[in-house]
Amino acid sequence: MFYKCFAAGMLLLAGCMLSCKKEKVNYSYDNRPDTTVSGNSTIRLVNLVANNQLSLNGDSLTGYLALNPLPGGGEPLYPGTYWFPANGKLGTTFTIPRQFLTTGKAMVSSDYLAYQSLRDSIGFEVTEIYSQPKDYYMLKSLPYTAAAVTRVVEVPREVTAPSKAGYFKIRLVNFADQVAASNNAENLAVPLTLVFADGTKVSTATTDVQTRSWSSYVELPYGTYQFKVLTPSGTEVSSIPGNNLEQTNLVDPATSTLVKPATGFPNAVSTGLTYAPVKTYQAGGVYTIVVGVTKMTAPYVYGTPGESFPFYQNAFRVIADVSEPVNNEYYRLQAVQADPDEAKVTFVVNGVQLGNAGYGTSTAYGVYVTGKTTVDAVNAAGNVIASAQQQLMPGMNYTAWLYKNAAGKAVLTLVNNNLSGSWYEVGTGNSGQDGTYNRLLHEYPFNIRFLNLCSDLPYVSFTLDNGQPAGSETGTRNLQPGVAATELPYARFNQVHPAYQILAYKSGPGVYPGTWLSAVPVLKSTDFITRPDAYTRPVKPVQEPGIYTVALIGQLNGSLPEAKKAKMIIIKHTK
Repeated sequence: MFYKCFAAGMLLLAGCMLSCKKEKVNYSYDNRPDTTVSGNSTIRLVNLVANNQLSLNGDSLTGYLALNPLPGGGEPLYPGTYWFPANGKLGTTFTIPRQFLTTGKAMVSSDYLAYQSLRDSIGFEVTEIYSQPKDYYMLKSLPYTAAAVTRVVEVPREVTAPSKAGYFKIRLVNFADQVAASNNAENLAVPLTLVFADGTKVSTATTDVQTRSWSSYVELPYGTYQFKVLTPSGTEVSSIPGNNLEQTNLVDPATSTLVKPATGFPNAVSTGLTYAPVKTYQAGGVYTIVVGVTKMTAPYVYGTPGESFPFYQNAFRVIADVSEPVNNEYYRLQAVQADPDEAKVTFVVNGVQLGNAGYGTSTAYGVYVTGKTTVDAVNAAGNVIASAQQQLMPGMNYTAWLYKNAAGKAVLTLVNNNLSGSWYEVGTGNSGQDGTYNRLLHEYPFNIRFLNLCSDLPYVSFTLDNGQPAGSETGTRNLQPGVAATELPYARFNQVHPAYQILAYKSGPGVYPGTWLSAVPVLKSTDFITRPDAYTRPVKPVQEPGIYTVALIGQLNGSLPEAKKAKMIIIKHTK
């Protein structure tokens, strides 16, 4: 009986299911090709006027809103648009979508909208030639410049990769115009030259680039650089303003140099440094450094400390001409000769010579494909005196240090250098749930790592003047020979830091700072300046930005010739 009821129930359920099924007679697939024009054109807008609104052919791509400030100050939250989802505002660059082109042309309208601010409307036509990518630069004119100038300039742009593997392309575009006299700023509308951090010229192609013109691209090995822009007199053009964290947002109008607080009046004075950020230029990248009139901020030196005012001056910025490639293939490596028993040493990487280095000096950097790497140190007699093998990773920067260990044997140790300028700092009140705000970045770093390569000293500590801490405990205290600190390894300074000295101490567990090594010459902050003569203004800096390693090398014990005595050397990892 049970089975009969069960069978009847199943039949009833099946009938209900069949009765609920409906045939979808009105459904069909649309296999017609999509003829809608999509993708980007080869036309890019470069916005040097700080406009925040954009229309193409009368169609608004931005929000065209000017909201009141928040109570107590602060920027209100602007709604996004389809083309600018973050905040509905135009940024520095924008590639025009092809759907807005009609027979290769489009009308561009740009403006500036903000609470109680002047508008700055620009309108012009753009034309695409597909095989010739180009930029349309939007530039400042009256009343910011001394005379009326052309506001839109068409500039060709390269998007092809460099011809050499592991290289990038870069050029200089000079749109410097003389600013209005009301800005009380120096005249930078002159031929300009692109240089490295030490003031040496990048190339003849990027030297003396005339106003309203641009250089050709040059190719350089990928890496971390601090490019500067110089006038014919050797003075520097500032980058666009930096940030409060590094105090790189205030500039002296008369000299384009950064300032630091001072007592009395004036309440801020020049540091002698001109802001130029340190940046990693990726392999395969294409970059433009462009100079143009920009809104800057100066301290009101005869007012209340902290007060400032806006002014306009020519400043440079770095623009990526293609999306920056992700480096999954290359690393960079240099070598340092810190063995006091050897003179010139040749360093070989995977069987290929990297370069030669005398005692206390380094080779240039080489670019290599990631993978298992063998580094050999070869002395003047042609003998391999030390060797190291390690799996080296893409995007990393390494230094191979040759030194003598306590047993008197030459040793190579590989140390990776953090050239990003970023670090994680544990703050007070951190719950451990979210570390977002503990990640910090310096674009203008004064970072120093310390290394003990003196085998006569089992422990060394480094301090500033009078035993004052130079950095974190892990990065400066009781450093053992050949062991690089990995937890907060860098001492970090900024551009307002006063002149300082670095001292070495014989220390030990529980002993800090220890006994001052008076036989080891003291390093001064000015020793970090590669070429003091490169600073041509009256006020000279007391330090120079970059990422460095200070290593204690040589020997301390016994009667030694001067060349072998313990000393501190400075190795700069940025160029």
